[in-house]
Amino acid sequence: MTLLLFLHIVGVSVWLGCILVEAVYEHSIDTSPAMRRFVSALHWTTDRWIEIPAFLGVLVTGGLMAAHVPVTPLLAVKIGFGLLAISANAVCVGLVLRRLRHAETGDFAAWAAVDHLQHKIGAVVLLALLAALGIGGYLFAAG
Repeated sequence: MTLLLFLHIVGVSVWLGCILVEAVYEHSIDTSPAMRRFVSALHWTTDRWIEIPAFLGVLVTGGLMAAHVPVTPLLAVKIGFGLLAISANAVCVGLVLRRLRHAETGDFAAWAAVDHLQHKIGAVVLLALLAALGIGGYLFAAG
């Protein structure tokens, strides 16, 4: 169980780091078509090679740990926040791909609409992840 917990914490750390780095470069660009294309491609590359494997690893390690412990009401809330974060992040991945397609075709009105939605759902990912992390920390310290 200790190895699973370690891998889970590493996955959460990598995932949270991706979210924070993506927020920095997403909000640091100018609105030129070239920068929109660049950031769209960069975000997809980050999602594909780092963020998706990280949140899938969190899902697997969390599921394996949950199968071996009694699920208390507080742990159930933590799991709920974690699943919300993973589900919302999966939606964001789809939006990242849609936004990239719009950037590649030069449809920046559609790009802006998808970008706006992606950032709203991304906020849900961040808040749910932080809630799960906070509850997990509390449970670990109390345990």
